[in-house]
Amino acid sequence: MFSHTSVLIDEVESVLSTISEPQYIIDATLGLAWHTAMMLTHVGESGRVLWFDRDADNLRDARVNLEEKWLSKKFIPIHASFDTMEDVLREQWIKEVDFILYDLGVSSAHYDDWVRGFSVRFDGPLDMRFDRMTWQTAEDLVMTLSERELIQIFMRYADEKKSLFIARAIVDVRKTQKIDTTFKLLEIIEKSSFDKKSWIRVFQALRIAVNDEFGHIERSIAQAMRCLKVGGKIAVITFHSLEDRLVKNIFSEYTQDVIDDFTGQTRIPAAFRKYTKKPIEPTALEVDNNPRSRSAKMRVLEKIHSIQN
Repeated sequence: MFSHTSVLIDEVESVLSTISEPQYIIDATLGLAWHTAMMLTHVGESGRVLWFDRDADNLRDARVNLEEKWLSKKFIPIHASFDTMEDVLREQWIKEVDFILYDLGVSSAHYDDWVRGFSVRFDGPLDMRFDRMTWQTAEDLVMTLSERELIQIFMRYADEKKSLFIARAIVDVRKTQKIDTTFKLLEIIEKSSFDKKSWIRVFQALRIAVNDEFGHIERSIAQAMRCLKVGGKIAVITFHSLEDRLVKNIFSEYTQDVIDDFTGQTRIPAAFRKYTKKPIEPTALEVDNNPRSRSAKMRVLEKIHSIQN
C-alpha cells in the first residue's frame, strides 16, 4: 500500500532544511504521506504537521503508515479541502506556519483503485471524486452538460484539440445509453478522435472539473500566503502545464512590487521572492526510478514581508 515514493522528496527536504526549527508545517495534499513522514522528522517535540486531504481513505491509510513510524503525536489530520486552511488554523489556535507544501494532482492510490474511476486500466464507475461525500461525479457531467459546456471543460482544463468531436459524440451516445463507466467513455473518445492521447486529456479535464481543482488551488494559495510567517516558504509541485501555469501566475502576483503610478516609486514592496530562478525538476535518476515524476515541477517562494493591503 505504501510502496509509492512521493516525487521530489529530497528537493522538498532541502528547502525545508533551510528553515531553522520549524514549529508548524502544512502538508496541503497528503496523498500516501511520504512527504509528511519526512517533514515530521524536522519539527521538534512541540511542533506539529497539519495534513489535509479530501479523501477519507487517504487519511485512514496515511494514519496507519505514520503510526507505524511512531510519529502519531506530531500530526494533525484534517479531512477537508486545503482551501479551508485559515479556518482550520484558527480552530487549532495557530497564528502562522513555517512551511507549506502542495503536491498537486492525483495520488497513486487513486489511480490504483478501480472503483474511483481515475484510470482506464480498469473498467470502473465513472466517478473521479476526491471526496466521495460530495454529489457530483464525472458521470453526472458527461450525462448532463451540453455539448458547448463539455467543449469548454475539455479546452479549459486540457487544451484538447478534438473537443468538439468528442463532446458531440458523448451527447449523441447518451441519447440511447448511460455513459457510466471508464471503458464506455474511453470507447467514445477513441472512436471520435484520431489522437491516441485524447483520452488522457479528457479524463484529466473531467477530474479537474469534478473536483473544482483550479478553484481550490487559487483559494488555498491565497490563504497560504497570509498564513506563512516572514521567513517561511511555500512549495508547490505540479504535473501538467496548465496546473504549472496557474501556479506561476499566482506566484507572480506576490513577487511584484506595487509601483506608484504618479511617482514611479515602490509603494508596497513584494511580500515574497523566488527561492530559485527556475522551477525545480526531478533528477534523471528519479525519473528512471519513478517515471511519473517526469513532468513534475516545483516552484518555491520565500516570504520576506508581511502582506499589505
